[in-house]
Amino acid sequence: MQHILIANRAAIAVRAAQTCRGLGLRTTALAARTDTQAAAHVAAADHEVTVEGRGLPDTYDSAARVLDAVDRSGVDAVYPGYGSLAENADFVAGLEERGVTFVGPSAAALRLAGSKAAAAEAARRIGVPVLPHATGRGRDEVLAHVHAMGLPVVLKPEFGYGGQAVRITRTEADVERAVAGSPEAAGSAEAAGTSWYIEKYLPVNQVVGVTLAVDHGGNVLPLGERESLLVADGLKLLEASPVAGVDARVLEAMRADAALVAREFGLTNVMTVEFIVGPDRYYFLEVNGRLPLAYRMSESQLGTDFGARSGTVSGARPGTVPGARSGADSGTPPGADLVELQLRIARGESVSAAHPVDRTRHCLEARLFVHPQELADFPDVGTLDRFELPDVDGVTYARSVDPERPVTYELILAQALAADTSRAAAARLVRKAVDGARVTGLRCYVEEITRRLDDEC
Repeated sequence: MQHILIANRAAIAVRAAQTCRGLGLRTTALAARTDTQAAAHVAAADHEVTVEGRGLPDTYDSAARVLDAVDRSGVDAVYPGYGSLAENADFVAGLEERGVTFVGPSAAALRLAGSKAAAAEAARRIGVPVLPHATGRGRDEVLAHVHAMGLPVVLKPEFGYGGQAVRITRTEADVERAVAGSPEAAGSAEAAGTSWYIEKYLPVNQVVGVTLAVDHGGNVLPLGERESLLVADGLKLLEASPVAGVDARVLEAMRADAALVAREFGLTNVMTVEFIVGPDRYYFLEVNGRLPLAYRMSESQLGTDFGARSGTVSGARPGTVPGARSGADSGTPPGADLVELQLRIARGESVSAAHPVDRTRHCLEARLFVHPQELADFPDVGTLDRFELPDVDGVTYARSVDPERPVTYELILAQALAADTSRAAAARLVRKAVDGARVTGLRCYVEEITRRLDDEC
């Protein structure tokens, strides 16, 4: 691994380029010609390769176009960040055929993790608790499973990504609308032909993500847990760590089961195993075999010298690349660098579990997602009349938007992370940051986040 294609964009691509530079690795940035905001992540890299097309499925998320970019750029490795290619088994298989290293799990492991039904059955076989579930296509088959299971249920596309088209259905009419492809119910015109994963709904619950790193020898490095505090339109707007209100013995059992799942699936690199926690027990939900969007929370709770080490690569911490900011923040809080850990594992290095997560350090992250109503003409999102984030001691931002340019391809304008000695203290810092943000021209959930933060302060 000497030359890395960064197959993503925006803040995570800037971070990856900075980390690679700190390790002495060359980078090529992937840029869609229709991406007016590509300047920041292109400037952070050593080279650029462009792709044609319009919209994520035809550019950054297109396995065919990105594989063509791999061929044209002559790279020997691909870093996907947390984009959809990070969990695309067909894309990874294409890299494997070319002898190009993928910074993430194998195609076979991703294929298993990518099917919600197959993943649940694999978890059940090794004794990890799962909710009642079934799969079906079409109205009659799905309704038959719903009748057997009993309402309410959660409907998810079996091979869905990022919470897309997930719906809680409380009536048969809800189920029929989802399966028929009603835009307001399922968010997809192709829903009628979708293979649906039907799961019993747990009314009182917390969703807990257990993040871990696994090397090619099966060694596991815990990277902390977090819970979702606010979800809207299928988007995680607010997450916190450590998890509150869950018995320590239950959390320890979830950590052990997450490691079991990772090993059973053959997953390597950095990943998150999600569980749903009810009043008296927990259940496996799914595996995200990629860097989590909340990776900076894990970094903040880890020490500065952790994880994979072989002595063959400089361990220098990545800094800001001179001249490459273009409005981009590195978003690196004090502590570890999970992108570096990913690269080291991909090189075949071993992880060490000798660096515990500091769960006395409370982290909270808010995400200014662009509201779905603003995305009707995606990838042309719109224009920002004003985009200012306040300087708040204790808060770091991940962002790469240049407000002077038309906004295209942006799903998240910024992420605000704070860490302190208590959740309330961290929440006050994030609330000060979000409340002080001046964002006009595009709606991005500022009011919803500040209202939820009031409950935590």
